[in-house]
Amino acid sequence: MKSSIQFSRGAACLSVALVLTACGGGGGSTTPASSKPIESSASSISSTQSVSSEPASSAPESTASSSSSQSLSSSASSRASEATHASNGTIYCTAAGDDGDGDGWGWEKNASCIVRNSAVDPDKGNFQGCIIGTTSWNYCATNSDSWGYENGKICIASDFCPTNRSSIQTTASENLVNPAASVTAQIVYDYLRSIWGTKTLSGQQDLTWQDSIDMYQRVLDQTGKAPAIMGYDYMNLGLGGSGQNQTAEALAHWNRGGLVTFCWHWRDPLGTGPTREFYSDKTKFQIPIRDGKLDTQSTAFTNMQRDIDLIAGELKKLQDAGVPVLWRPLHEASGGWFWWGRARTDGVPPAYAQTILWRHIYDRMVNHHGLHNLIWVWNGQSAAWYPGDAYVDIVSQDIYDGEKNYESQIDTYNQVKKFPLQSKLVALSETSNIPDPDLISKDGAWWLWFVVWNDSNTAAGVTSKDNFWTGEYYNTNAHKTKVYNHSNIITLDELPKF
Repeated sequence: MKSSIQFSRGAACLSVALVLTACGGGGGSTTPASSKPIESSASSISSTQSVSSEPASSAPESTASSSSSQSLSSSASSRASEATHASNGTIYCTAAGDDGDGDGWGWEKNASCIVRNSAVDPDKGNFQGCIIGTTSWNYCATNSDSWGYENGKICIASDFCPTNRSSIQTTASENLVNPAASVTAQIVYDYLRSIWGTKTLSGQQDLTWQDSIDMYQRVLDQTGKAPAIMGYDYMNLGLGGSGQNQTAEALAHWNRGGLVTFCWHWRDPLGTGPTREFYSDKTKFQIPIRDGKLDTQSTAFTNMQRDIDLIAGELKKLQDAGVPVLWRPLHEASGGWFWWGRARTDGVPPAYAQTILWRHIYDRMVNHHGLHNLIWVWNGQSAAWYPGDAYVDIVSQDIYDGEKNYESQIDTYNQVKKFPLQSKLVALSETSNIPDPDLISKDGAWWLWFVVWNDSNTAAGVTSKDNFWTGEYYNTNAHKTKVYNHSNIITLDELPKF
């Protein structure tokens, strides 16, 4: 049904177990791996900052026979370890923010786990800090909304610690986090707020590394409807070959009435040649941190800044054309499979480093380059990695959960919804299986949009685990047609004029 909502420039603001894996994209070449398995200035977190990662004291050593434990080291150069199992033999959860319902139990790798230091932990100790993963971090003396750095040590705000989070969030903002956001970006955000909880936008990821395949057309040919959102990626920008025209393709989709979202498979800033990598197991690059900030004197930082400025130039072209962008950098950081979320050996929590970098990207793009067409979509996928309410407009999750699984993913939806301290819109930024619209409505899992990942380099209609849209490996043809013709799913023809 054609939407009757029209947003003019003068419009007022409107009052379980998942297999989560690295998104497709290309290893280090300009073509992707065979399949998806399935500082400086305002970027510093505290004005008092200078790095050590001395953790707080840990819990008593577990007596479990299945593992051994040692107390946390106070060394700034190494991460401390704790028991992997409780004394009753149950394994501890490893990810932050798993205890979404507060009962002390989580679910990882198809098994129940105990949230460390929760009410059901038989070895609950008198912790002096915040437990994240296998390390306890001191609380900051000044309680803010994120990580901090005080007296030469990394710390974390008490209220921000995942296990201390209040179930009550502050009210969602009617405005974008950038106070200088463009009029059109704000209009788009107003529209997104107006549909959240009643409708879901359809979306499809472009095949960045193969320009000859038109994912937009494949959706249209299959369902008779076009996606409201198209997803693009600056993965290959500047490397030559396919993927050099993503900005132009995004502009074309905007001009036909659609919305655009961008991610960025950021290749190793110190790498050379056309095969620069972004997967952690293929590059040693890590975010350069010194004295609690980005190490601005390092070559790593200089090259990172070069890359950020390159991308900013493309986003500026879209701003000049009046195109708002749902901007999703540093995606899936907590997974660790990309260098911006990799495990570190210098004592700096990866979540802290990612937060520093996120805030720097925001500052560089907004305050230095004057990009005001960006709607900031955070996709870090773990509560401890959240960079702060002042830097995020929308939170999202990527879900790859088997084949032909059309459940609403309500448990994940509710978990992601709780990551921010302030209520934020929630999107399904990447997926293999499209949730059934009837189950979305029934369960109340109102993903703001979904974006199906792209295909491999095959003809249309080929069923393969590498083809996330075409064929029927993940979504049957009948399911795709149902989704795109469902009254709760917004397609391109149903978008208002922005």
